[in-house]
Amino acid sequence: MGARLSERCRELPPACFAPVMATGIVSRALGQAGAHAVSGVLFGLAAALYVPLLAAAGVKAAVHRGTVRAELRDPGRLFGHYTLVAASGVLAGGAAGGPDRIAGWALLAVAVVVWAGLARATVRLRRAEPDAVLRRADGIWFLATVGLQAIVLTLTSLAPTRPGLAVALVLWGAGLPLYAGTLALVLRRLRHHPPRPAQALPSYWVTMGAAAISTLAGARLLGHEELLPGPARGLVGGTVVALWVWATVLIPPLVAAGVWRHLRHRVPFAYEPSLWCVVFPLGMYATATAQLAGEHRIDTGAVPHGLLAWLALSAWLAVGARCLTGRAAGGARRGAAGGAAGGAAV
Repeated sequence: MGARLSERCRELPPACFAPVMATGIVSRALGQAGAHAVSGVLFGLAAALYVPLLAAAGVKAAVHRGTVRAELRDPGRLFGHYTLVAASGVLAGGAAGGPDRIAGWALLAVAVVVWAGLARATVRLRRAEPDAVLRRADGIWFLATVGLQAIVLTLTSLAPTRPGLAVALVLWGAGLPLYAGTLALVLRRLRHHPPRPAQALPSYWVTMGAAAISTLAGARLLGHEELLPGPARGLVGGTVVALWVWATVLIPPLVAAGVWRHLRHRVPFAYEPSLWCVVFPLGMYATATAQLAGEHRIDTGAVPHGLLAWLALSAWLAVGARCLTGRAAGGARRGAAGGAAGGAAV
């Protein structure tokens, strides 16, 4: 039993925390929309998913170090590990008040330590053969920015003091060139090595999600603008609105890419873990939009920002249903294969 459990931990995919970060941010969006009961249920579910996944990831890191080192050298797998940072940050933000504050600080510590380790691995990766690395650049690379801005969000919730916000401001500013550099690499890959329809994964939605979380982190900083340096206030305010506009502009081409992939090229709409990379950006965009609308920094026009939260919940339900049916079908296939093998053995 112990060997089987250890083997299952070794097979844990790098981006295994994607459902946690998606569920956590949809919970936050619904809370802003006034659906506190549903928000609480989703937050509890996210926390319940996080704990065993964190334990399994710890076993994997301690027992299967060679596997983890290989993943950190693989540009197609390294960035999936940033989902642990984002999930920790999202949950820490929800645990920032009351008796859960200690848990929030613990989650922040996990996020900072893991992000720092992954950042070192990312720097080493870029010293490898450039063209080989470039061919693997896709939307999941933006998770490095998402993780950093999740740390900023947690700091604004747990440490809304002048020193804490100063650190958060520096990290938020560092996240902007990180996003721009990642965008340049992904655009270069799309221009020189365009993916085939089957490779045009939903993870490209993280391009929008990273812009949305940068928007939200900046808006949270502005919520404490009396503690920010005077010259920074106007710059942060203008940048936040520009980031929200950019995130909004990205939505139509991302939807069009999905239509191109599934309708024109008939790629089956089956469950794949990267679908959670659609849910998270939608929830983050809803949360950022509500934050900016509440501060009267943008006008959402004819679309109530609360509706965006329910759209994110709809996406969460759709992906969750696909996940459950996909697992059930996979279990049935394994059972049938096991039965056939047993019959052959007899």
